[in-house]
Amino acid sequence: MKSIKILLLHKGYSSFVRADYEILKKHFSVDLYFLNPSKKIHLFLYYHLRFFFYILFHVRKYDLIITWFGDYHAFNAGLLSKLFFIKHFIIVGGNDAVSIPEINYGVYARKDLRSKLISISYKLADAILCVDKSLIKGSNHYVDGENKVGLENFIPGISRKCFVVPTGYNSEKWSCNDEKKINQVLTVGVVDSERRAVLKGLDLIVRLADKLPDVNFIFIGIDKNIVSDNYKEKKNLILLDKMAQEDLKKYYCSSKVYAQFSLTEGLPNTLCEAMLCKCIAVGSNVNGIPTVIRDPEFILNKKDVNKAKNIILKALKTDDTVGIKNRDYIKNNYAEEMREKSFLQIIDTIFNKTKH
Repeated sequence: MKSIKILLLHKGYSSFVRADYEILKKHFSVDLYFLNPSKKIHLFLYYHLRFFFYILFHVRKYDLIITWFGDYHAFNAGLLSKLFFIKHFIIVGGNDAVSIPEINYGVYARKDLRSKLISISYKLADAILCVDKSLIKGSNHYVDGENKVGLENFIPGISRKCFVVPTGYNSEKWSCNDEKKINQVLTVGVVDSERRAVLKGLDLIVRLADKLPDVNFIFIGIDKNIVSDNYKEKKNLILLDKMAQEDLKKYYCSSKVYAQFSLTEGLPNTLCEAMLCKCIAVGSNVNGIPTVIRDPEFILNKKDVNKAKNIILKALKTDDTVGIKNRDYIKNNYAEEMREKSFLQIIDTIFNKTKH
């Protein structure tokens, strides 16, 4: 299938975009295109217009556009793909298939032009690849309110073109030697605003640190210039900025418990990476989190600090063999090779369907 030429469209060269690029270029000719997601209207129009002219002048190069996340850039790619008879896939990661009104989060949190255009982009797509089945159709009762999860809730019938393709992980890269686990609780998540502090569960971690003064908590990914005084460090709570993956791995390997108390997620990369590093995983009952954690005793069904405290204490007392089982589970069920195989099967299916 080397003859198929792909444009991988993204709005940030994150680790998961990079991983997909490495997978795809093994089998296809692949170009990357960064469409800047600027919120300034003049820059927004400039970048999208530039993308239009890029496709206009390079259309003969491509058979397929793959877009990471459903957003404005997916709408543009969808229109252009139909106009120039190019196939278009959208990869759905989380925010692009949910509505969490409590914090006005998700592309469907408001019924505005953005959500309408994104719905059109999904309808135009030839295939929609979701990192977790909940992003096709799911539920979220972790926080109160009319939360909706899954594209079927917003576009009935869309599931017919959806595929579940979990992100994949390199078990050799995310592996530890025989480091001794410390009785501490680690969380990793990008927090660069007050809203993301709540989204990623930092507010709950702060309350847990108060409830459990003898337990050390570490939260990595904090922009300390953004978060308020409510989230400052304390004796048993360390807040760290984003860091290189090699440095992050050291924290995974030394921490006994990894906590992911997010309000919503797709399939959290950090959770899977931590489990590959033999952490005891605990988390909220949203999207892909309970799927990978598996044990209901380590799942927080409602955002309740006292119940979360009991789960943390149980995890800290849990035998390290559970961490070994966690590594085996991610290694056997979420390997990079499995995502690669799914990509090849879906691309083959869509292009063969066209031939017939």
